Amino acid sequence: MLGKLLGARYQIMEVLGAGGFGETYIAEDRQRPGHPKCVVKRFRPTNQNTSFLTVARRLFYTEAETLEKLGRHDQIPRLLAYFEEEKEFYLVQEFIEGRSLSDELRTNQKQSEAYVINLLEDVLGILSYVHNQGVIHRDIKPSNLIRRKSDGKLVLIDFGAVKSIETQMADEPKDRMELTVGIGTQGYMPCEQLAGKPKFNSDIYALGMIAVKALTGLQPLQLPSSPQTNELIWQNHAQVSPNLAAIIDRMIRYHWSDRYQSVFQVLEALGQISSPVPHTELPSEVKQTQRKAKRLLVFSIGVAAVITLVILAGKVLIPLFSNRHATNSLFKTNNPSDAAGDRISFGTKSLTPWQINSYKQEGIDLIKSGSYQPAIWALEKAREVNRSDPETLIYLNNARIGNAKTYSIAVIFPLVNSPQSALEMLRGVAQVQEEINAGGGINGIPLKVGIANDDNQPKIAQSVAQELVKNPEILGVVGHGISDTTLAAASVYQETELVAISPISSAVQLSGFGGYIFRTMPSDRFTARALSNYMLTRLNKQKVVVFYNSASLYSKSLKDEFKNALFYAEKGKILTEVDLAKPDFNPRASVEQAIKKGAEAIMLVPSSDVADRALQVVNINRRRLNLLAGEAFYSDKTLQIGAEDAEGMVLAIPGNITGEKGKLFQNKGLEIWGGNVNWRTALAYDATQALIAAIGKNPTRQGVQRSLSAPDFTISGATGDVSFRSTGDREAPVQLVIITPKTPGKSDNGYQFTPLK
Repeated sequence: MLGKLLGARYQIMEVLGAGGFGETYIAEDRQRPGHPKCVVKRFRPTNQNTSFLTVARRLFYTEAETLEKLGRHDQIPRLLAYFEEEKEFYLVQEFIEGRSLSDELRTNQKQSEAYVINLLEDVLGILSYVHNQGVIHRDIKPSNLIRRKSDGKLVLIDFGAVKSIETQMADEPKDRMELTVGIGTQGYMPCEQLAGKPKFNSDIYALGMIAVKALTGLQPLQLPSSPQTNELIWQNHAQVSPNLAAIIDRMIRYHWSDRYQSVFQVLEALGQISSPVPHTELPSEVKQTQRKAKRLLVFSIGVAAVITLVILAGKVLIPLFSNRHATNSLFKTNNPSDAAGDRISFGTKSLTPWQINSYKQEGIDLIKSGSYQPAIWALEKAREVNRSDPETLIYLNNARIGNAKTYSIAVIFPLVNSPQSALEMLRGVAQVQEEINAGGGINGIPLKVGIANDDNQPKIAQSVAQELVKNPEILGVVGHGISDTTLAAASVYQETELVAISPISSAVQLSGFGGYIFRTMPSDRFTARALSNYMLTRLNKQKVVVFYNSASLYSKSLKDEFKNALFYAEKGKILTEVDLAKPDFNPRASVEQAIKKGAEAIMLVPSSDVADRALQVVNINRRRLNLLAGEAFYSDKTLQIGAEDAEGMVLAIPGNITGEKGKLFQNKGLEIWGGNVNWRTALAYDATQALIAAIGKNPTRQGVQRSLSAPDFTISGATGDVSFRSTGDREAPVQLVIITPKTPGKSDNGYQFTPLK
């Protein structure tokens, strides 16, 4: 094959791997300038029977379509082409230049806890997309993760993947369902996968084993297991905090039902570990009511069963191809459509699958069938299981409304990379709905809330906005999350005259965007002024280095406003602007160079996707230079990973959550959610309150806009009064907080954010 030209385009240059039914090669694309490298996978059916090839061909193209969809994620190789030649099938994928994670995780070399958290979050971000497409990878291991040279991100690959082909292309298998056995790698493959029944959390198990390898420096097969429970014994080989150890332990439980059920649950646990609430059993009379409601779904289930029988009769249970990115296309589950409408729900589906429990699922099913009374009971029980879940409370209130007349709004929140922030926003909206409806509604009419997910992607945000504006019942929108998605969707809302109030977007570009765009988050201008004034007057420092992300509108906006604030103060100087997103970013070298240049302070304005790099700066600085940061750093992660190195860091956060009103709001949050709330919850609460007040004055889309724009419009919010300038900006304060030990003089019991007076 070496030197052969395939498809009149791809010239084979090197063999990467080979098996009994296929090979993987590095090739050059002779039809593109510079002849860039690509990866070619060749699959050779051993049975040349016409009927067999017909089925194989159809399934090959089905799998190719799956790979093409997966390749839309930035950290999965793109599918460049697929074709058939001389009764053999070929897939052409993007070549990823970089080094394997197995090169980083050398035997007997232990990695830091910060490294492992960064690794977990990076890969979980990829798996969230893969699993949302209904696909299980089934071979997560260090050699299938490449540290991309261009930007340092991990890419999920499958070079040399032929095991699935070998097991699925055998002649006339007796039972094709048994052919999934053996797909995976020993040490990273859980027991259910070994038995040929992989689950979505089989991938979570494998990723947990990578984390164990990183922390212990040992190969999985070098570690013992408990003879009584089969659970892995590894913590005595690692230096790891109890919280992270507990998360990894749950990722690698021997039985799949004891593990996290979704990647979002793991992300949630990494952000905040919650205590479980005891589960109680549904009483028999409610079960009977639910069974009656479910009869409405029998017809559709019966149709699905018929289709399944047809497939079984055709003996095409397993597709010809199922590479390490994909499982059988015919057996995908929970595969949501890419359509924007499937990202919106008023109660008929969960958009936070990591928060699901049996009661909640029952409630959703009952809402879908129109059985609101039993749905109310089930969702009330779901609240007892997990009080902190805002989606459950929203669906519960929607079920209580039933078919009555309502006023409707929507809230758009981000899931990818920001599940904790998403829940914090959603709690603010849910709290308002609960209070309004408990008080009789808006002029006697209850409030109905729809939720939507934009995955923190500007293009998706636009498509979701376009879908929302089509629904005439929706009178306003609370959202989106980051400035990038809010700006992307703002033009849609402005053009179609639907009010959008963003709770946590701060980029100055939103100021004066249009008469239908508002926000309860202060502009970056106020944040920058507060931090620059503190540096110049309280710290008496003037030379600063700024770390930011050139690819983030939020990060660039805050950096530019900080620069402007120093300019207008006529003192202070930014010595260097360091781009955290650059592929060759070196935190140690950047900090040392800053010190050599005479810097006195560091200003950190990362976006969420490069926050871990900024935390590396904090750890390397070791309190040598004063640290300043924007609200993106206001998280438990900063306290846990920054720890003693972050002590003394000053952050600017929106609103005075620690003031008299803020404390009352926090106490209410404790009552409703069973825990404290933060500024994101407060600002989402304020945005929703403003929208409700405007609907109460004039319940039309244009009327809501006129009410919010009126010079005398004002309401009492969670942290203070809410009113808007002609630019759509809120008149709001900025609060400075400092990181201090929880116990003065002691650093061994954790850190906290303390208000600066």
